[in-house]
Amino acid sequence: MKTSPYESNRRVYNKLGKKYLDGIKNTISTRRLLFSKLFKSGDRILDVGCAGGRDSKFFIKKGLNVTGIDFSTVLLNFARKEVPQATFKKMNLLNLNFKKETFNGIWANAVLHHLKRKDVPKVLGRLYKVLKQNGTLHLTVKKGAGEEYAKENLSSGEKRFFTYFSKAEMEKLLKAQGFKITFSKVIPDEHKRVGLFSVAIWAQK
Repeated sequence: MKTSPYESNRRVYNKLGKKYLDGIKNTISTRRLLFSKLFKSGDRILDVGCAGGRDSKFFIKKGLNVTGIDFSTVLLNFARKEVPQATFKKMNLLNLNFKKETFNGIWANAVLHHLKRKDVPKVLGRLYKVLKQNGTLHLTVKKGAGEEYAKENLSSGEKRFFTYFSKAEMEKLLKAQGFKITFSKVIPDEHKRVGLFSVAIWAQK
């Protein structure tokens, strides 16, 4: 039986573990601090695809109440050790299991491009539901077109599944679920890989 892209990616992250986390630990989103300033102390943040808790730790230090989700047991184990003040749950975005209007903000940095294109509207709809009124979603995805399994240095030559998006396409997908776009820009790759770009968007409920 053919392995799904989600199971394939999960196996890669479980296999790489600390090696992957070491590769991303010094890569900081240029908008993380600005995002944190949108909220007051105690506000609830969902860190989607939290990996080893790098960004969760930052948001905790800013006084926010953080829940991180990931589908990799190995990465979550690192997160729980690194950021004991946060709550971490093993969860697949396709089966997002939170009550409506739970979070003031959602941080989905370099995560949604691992979804199959056909699944993106459903996931965005679920993120919309768990976000409180006037809450903000931050997301970045890889810029481009199509879907593929790609090898790269960040994954130590292991193949990961990616879906690529244009800025206009991602804006349209968000608006279709009821989001209002408050910031949208094509930005250089945050890992400084030459010739690669991301689409960065903030969207409000």
